[in-house]
Amino acid sequence: MSRYSPFTGATVTLLTSEQQPPPYVYWMSNPCRGAMLAEYPVAFETVERMAFANPNWDGFGALPVSPEAKKNALEAIRVILPVVPTPEINPNPNGTLSFEWGTHLGNAHLEIGQTRYSFYVNPRAGQPIFLEGEVETVHRLHGSLVASLLYPTSSTAGTMIPVRRAADVRYSD
Repeated sequence: MSRYSPFTGATVTLLTSEQQPPPYVYWMSNPCRGAMLAEYPVAFETVERMAFANPNWDGFGALPVSPEAKKNALEAIRVILPVVPTPEINPNPNGTLSFEWGTHLGNAHLEIGQTRYSFYVNPRAGQPIFLEGEVETVHRLHGSLVASLLYPTSSTAGTMIPVRRAADVRYSD
């Protein structure tokens, strides 16, 4: 899979799922960025609910979300939730499911189908990043891009003022 970036105009090969560190590394390194553990069941349930089995579910000829697209969406949610907050999850009329994030810093979109995905993150500052490929190649990098560009951690470093404590201060009357 390749990434086409307006930053460099180059094609970059992404890591495969076998090359990723264990999942606990991501969760323990910065738990504030990932979804809260209580949000996991809600996200899975939302994918289950959105995976409509009937054609024309929207009244305008929409295709049903296939079992393959639903399975792929559930796997994508499992992979990306440890590094990014829970997205808004929506079905699409072409039979795919979309995950969307939006903050004052920009927006991101991941669309999952039966065999392929498309992804973009569009920060307010900087150039958008577009990725696409086989659904098996969706991994934490996608969530990390969303987290780092739309949900950055705040810096705890600020102005530090040294405080001195006077020892044995005696007052005389």
